[in-house]
Amino acid sequence: MAAVIGFRHGMVANPDGVIYARLPGFPLSADGLHEAERLGAMLADARVTAVYASPLERAVQTAEALAAPHGLDVVPDDRLLEWSFWVRWAGTSWADLPSREPEVAAYERDPVGVYPEDPLPTVGDRVLAWAAEAARAHDGIVFGVSHEAPLAAAYVAGRGADFSAFRSVHVPLLGSIRLAPGPPEIVDPLALVRC
Repeated sequence: MAAVIGFRHGMVANPDGVIYARLPGFPLSADGLHEAERLGAMLADARVTAVYASPLERAVQTAEALAAPHGLDVVPDDRLLEWSFWVRWAGTSWADLPSREPEVAAYERDPVGVYPEDPLPTVGDRVLAWAAEAARAHDGIVFGVSHEAPLAAAYVAGRGADFSAFRSVHVPLLGSIRLAPGPPEIVDPLALVRC
């Protein structure tokens, strides 16, 4: 059974500061790509046997940087896709978001109930289902590149915590969470070299 590590993608090129959600055309910035490649090089000695990614460009590019030192292809998986809550504002400047105060306030009060079309527990469960399947299908270490909200939701769901804790779980750019086996745990990706 593999150890499954979820990574958040690297820094995105977003010069206009818009909410990109699931929009195409938001690749990694030059710095983001460099940082992802640097992380991939640092993890070159880890026993990585498979790399998956959300189909969004920023996740695929990050996954390619992590997969390259291992000679692996990236496998896209929709279960790693970004949470759809922000789609309604895609293309809107973050600076204009306060004009949507009722929805933002609702998100801050109740992230679970704010978007019943794609509830956070379901988002976390889909990431955990992917991780369990990947753990059974491979040995060694499996990487999956996703986005902050799905990884945070998987962390909360997998630990059996109350989703009121969701907004306190921060997954930084290129940060990682061990998703399987066992309950999710925030990990230092460089510790994987010793695995």
